[in-house]
Amino acid sequence: MKDLHGKAIRDFYEGNQDALLTIHNNYDVPEEMPVEVFFRDELDFSTLEHLALIECKGKVLDLGAGAGALSLVLKARGFDVIPLENSEECIKVMKALGLPNCIYADYQDFQGKYDTILVLMNGLGLAGKLAAVPSFLKKCMSLLNPNGQLLIDSSDISYLYQDLQKPEGYYGEVAYQYEYLGEKGDWFDWVYVDQKNLKRITDKLSLQLEILLPDENEQYLARITN
Repeated sequence: MKDLHGKAIRDFYEGNQDALLTIHNNYDVPEEMPVEVFFRDELDFSTLEHLALIECKGKVLDLGAGAGALSLVLKARGFDVIPLENSEECIKVMKALGLPNCIYADYQDFQGKYDTILVLMNGLGLAGKLAAVPSFLKKCMSLLNPNGQLLIDSSDISYLYQDLQKPEGYYGEVAYQYEYLGEKGDWFDWVYVDQKNLKRITDKLSLQLEILLPDENEQYLARITN
């Protein structure tokens, strides 16, 4: 895939404070995303993100680290944190920001053992489809030490379809496409998983699910353990 979000992140870091990503979707009009969101400092984190950082323990894998905002805070707090990204441009920026141990890899091919795996910004979406959530969770669990934890968030987006026609199949499955400086990337699948479906999946996998924080925007932070 074209690394458009990585290019936007690199450009912002190099001084283009107006860098803007356009995100096309398959359910409504495109939305604009200021790239500065990837460079938030701790004061700008959401309550959910603050709680996730508080709950971290041991050696941490920041899966899908972006520009490393969460990893930088964890590093400052003394954690052994490894940021993982499949964007070469993001890796360059994180190294420049002081995260030399960041790793360029696809999580599906990655190996290692951690006490905490952190996957935020609607992290369950990385599974792509609801049917793929079990395999995604199994992969994450395989990267955990005994007594390790997966801290991950998602949302119930049923509210989107109060004025829009619901799609066929699971309503939380969407498709996105990045556009940056007039160039469009490939479409990719993303899934938002409501709590009921996540509970059903974790029960089937014999995993323990704890909802740490539901918020007023139908988003929630979950802890999943073996």
